[in-house]
Amino acid sequence: MPYILRAPEPEDLDLLFRLENDPAVWTVSSSHMPYSRYALKQYILTCQNDFFAEKQLRLMVQPQGGGEAEAIVDLFNFSPLDGRAELGLVVDGASRGRGVGQQALALLCDYAARTLGLRMIFCQIFADNAACRHLFAKMGFKEVATLPKWVQAEGILHDLVVVQRFF
Repeated sequence: MPYILRAPEPEDLDLLFRLENDPAVWTVSSSHMPYSRYALKQYILTCQNDFFAEKQLRLMVQPQGGGEAEAIVDLFNFSPLDGRAELGLVVDGASRGRGVGQQALALLCDYAARTLGLRMIFCQIFADNAACRHLFAKMGFKEVATLPKWVQAEGILHDLVVVQRFF
C-alpha cells in the first residue's frame, strides 16, 4: 500500500498520545516524560510546520487512500549552514513489519532532498537493534560512527550507531 507524508491533524491526537507516552519510545528519543492530551492537542493546533523557522518538522505517515496515520517522522537538529538534519521515525506497533518504515524513509528522504534542499540526514540507532540497522542500510544510509555506552535505558548503557545518507 502506498503512503503519503502530511502535517499533523487533530485526528492524530490518539496516535500521538499513544506513541509519545510509550516508555519504549522514550529510550530512543530525547523525551523521557509523558505528554498530556492537552499539550499534544495544543501542539497540533499551534504548530506552523515551518521547518526553516522552527528548525524541526513532524510529519504523519498515512495510507495514500486515507485512513489513520501509521507512523511519525521527525526532522530536527536542523543546521541550515551545513544543510543537515537528524531524523526520527516511529511506526505504530500494529503497523510494524509491513513496510511502513521503509516507505516512510523513502518519502522523507525524497522530501528532504528535493523540497527542503538538505544535503544530508542522519539518525542514531541502538547498536543492538538489528532490524532498524538493516532498514536504514537498505535505504542507503551508511554507518559512520559508534558511540559506546551512549544511552542509559532501564539501567543498562547502550551503544548507539550513527547512520547518515547524503543526497
